[in-house]
Amino acid sequence: MTPKLKISEFVLQRIAKVSSQCSGELFGIMCRGTLTVLGFILEGKEKSRILNYSKVQNNFPTEIDLCGLIKFGPCTDAEAHLSEILQDIDITDNPVLVNCDADGEIKASLFKHGQLETISYEVVSEVELLRDYMFLRLQCSLELFCEQNEKSVSLSLFTLRKRLASGNVAFRVAGTNVLLNGGTSGSQVVGLDTEDTMESLVGLVLKTGEDTISTRGGKKKSAMNATPTEYQILNINMLVKTSKDAQDEKLTTEACNVTIDSKNGCNKIKVPLQVDFLSMLHRDTKVILCYDILVESVCRSLRLLQSSFLDQLTFYKKIHVSKCYHMLPDGLGHFLTCVYPVQDLTEEHDEFFLEKRKSLHEQFGLRTNRPFFRKANSFRFRSDESKLLFNTHIGVKRQTSTGRLSVVQGRYSYHHYMQDGFNDDGWGCAYRSLQTLISWFIYQGYADVQIPTHNDIQKCLVRVGDKPASFVGSRQWIGSTEVSMCLNEFVKVDSKIMHVSSGEDMAVKGSELAYHFETQGTPIMIGGGVLAHTILGVDFDRNEGTLKFLILDPHYTGADEIGTVLAKGWCGWKGVDFWDKKAYYNLCMPQRPHMF
Repeated sequence: MTPKLKISEFVLQRIAKVSSQCSGELFGIMCRGTLTVLGFILEGKEKSRILNYSKVQNNFPTEIDLCGLIKFGPCTDAEAHLSEILQDIDITDNPVLVNCDADGEIKASLFKHGQLETISYEVVSEVELLRDYMFLRLQCSLELFCEQNEKSVSLSLFTLRKRLASGNVAFRVAGTNVLLNGGTSGSQVVGLDTEDTMESLVGLVLKTGEDTISTRGGKKKSAMNATPTEYQILNINMLVKTSKDAQDEKLTTEACNVTIDSKNGCNKIKVPLQVDFLSMLHRDTKVILCYDILVESVCRSLRLLQSSFLDQLTFYKKIHVSKCYHMLPDGLGHFLTCVYPVQDLTEEHDEFFLEKRKSLHEQFGLRTNRPFFRKANSFRFRSDESKLLFNTHIGVKRQTSTGRLSVVQGRYSYHHYMQDGFNDDGWGCAYRSLQTLISWFIYQGYADVQIPTHNDIQKCLVRVGDKPASFVGSRQWIGSTEVSMCLNEFVKVDSKIMHVSSGEDMAVKGSELAYHFETQGTPIMIGGGVLAHTILGVDFDRNEGTLKFLILDPHYTGADEIGTVLAKGWCGWKGVDFWDKKAYYNLCMPQRPHMF
């Protein structure tokens, strides 16, 4: 059956940034007869360094697979190229060709019976991806016992993958009694019906009280119907069958050292394997299908670890304990997993890391003055205790349809009054805005620090000589200048301070603010009078002169419920009249460092 075609808006945005004539491969996910293209890689000129598509496949979450080609410019050799990779495409019998011509026009075709056939496609927004898809995160520890050479490492990991794929494992969904089994009789699910979907499993995992949000009138509605701002992620535990009579046991052993076994004259090493991998699933996927998906997830993680070990033997002449780091680079639109040694002996400027990152930057067509694949870029998954909201602006409807939308780039967390059990109502708005700004630098990989508390911020200002010692423990306000000082101290970044003489003058700052969000992409703290806010973007029509500001308000005192925050306008578009005409304002505009 000919599949329907959808293309992620992230893919189209990335296509628009490619200016050279080149080609690459498409990666996507198939569900219910619809193929959704989620990403692409580019073929590099330096073949010795650039990874090929079969190798990078293991860096994608399970279920995201090779699905076709992308061509920029003429594509006279498309059929031949598609025939060449057809044997490696498993998710569809009709690979996709996306062609972008010199005028920027994008056309899609399906490869059927050796010929290309034009097909229309739908554009999938970020909100739709967050709403329709979810992830399983599998974590466990294994051990590798081998000699410290390429042949032994490869053979030992192949044997381990074969053993795990032969029905010797089971999987439990964390926080539930749902168990997935496999074997000669096929996949089995315990705790749910065989027809139940991932949507049912999500409902089972959500704790009582967390799956509802407040609405006007005190009524409740399902949080699953609220505008999503991040992917739902379910944790999975792997269990290994030790024997036919023994019960399954959860693999929880963790270690950080390679040990040498020199008994009987052998020089084998024992390497702890920290398996950590993601699988992307549509919410309509049946739970019973997850067993095979999770097995493949383990195998992908082991293949990545194997590749890293072989690289380490080349660079360091020895193997180091390594782990998987999940990245969700801004603008890429999908997770990518990298494996790096966990020890401190390898710094970010180490040649091993530099070569790996450079290859990925080139392959995904990413600029080399921003970090995307550093260890510090690893995605910080929501812990069970964390109730913070991330990227609250996603799903907020724009206001100026004819204007140009310029918004914050990347991930941040929303900080506001009364969080963390700390009462700062009436005086802590600038502190909270600063916390949001620092979270942005943390989540983009520019800093590896904790979000500072009010006390940390006050001590910092005393330490730099801006405030007296009595300032610590007080309820005194801070402004944009103090925020810029703290940004320099906590995350080592400089800030530009924009002075605006009155709220009315904010109406003429559209071009400058749009330029900031398009070039720097950082959230802005604005202080004036007795209030501080965070600006996340502008919607500016240069011809009409209309301007709207995307405001994240730190004065909110309620629970971290995205439905309430959006419905009551704590994150939303505001007009020029939002600013006090009688007050002056200072904007702290953090500058993004140049690094990769």
